[in-house]
Amino acid sequence: MFGVTKFGDNIEDEWFIVYIVKQITKEFPELVARIEDNDGEFLLIEAADFLPKWLDPDNSANRVFFQRGELCLIPAPRKPGTMSWLPTTPPTVPQALNIISTHPEEILASESIRAAVNRRIRGSLSLNVCMHSWYNKGLCQTGGVDTRCLLHLILNIEPMNWA
Repeated sequence: MFGVTKFGDNIEDEWFIVYIVKQITKEFPELVARIEDNDGEFLLIEAADFLPKWLDPDNSANRVFFQRGELCLIPAPRKPGTMSWLPTTPPTVPQALNIISTHPEEILASESIRAAVNRRIRGSLSLNVCMHSWYNKGLCQTGGVDTRCLLHLILNIEPMNWA
């Protein structure tokens, strides 16, 4: 599945979407979700102080996902060839989904990264209620910022034959 939202100037709406997606992956463990916005992997921006040194905007594509309600970060191999299941370049979406399904313990983001993102989610939930109240009363307006949300279903069954 794929979705696009326009949340305007209220950045708290973007974080409310993160909360919803996180909860969906918790409720439906067969789903994996990736969220990005105009800035790219904005979840990493929130946890910038805790990111591994190898991670930068040039190699972060398709590395950040939610699975089972937890933030996951597909690592890069420290030395090429040392971990054969890790690509040396940013993974494609199919590669990322394969890594997530076969190595779930190895891709769980560090506690400090997960805590930074979770703090931001919790902080936005209370602000979101307030902002929507203001919007409904005509006290604020929205602009046009996009958030793209990509949900991937990992199927552990054979594809259906529609013939």
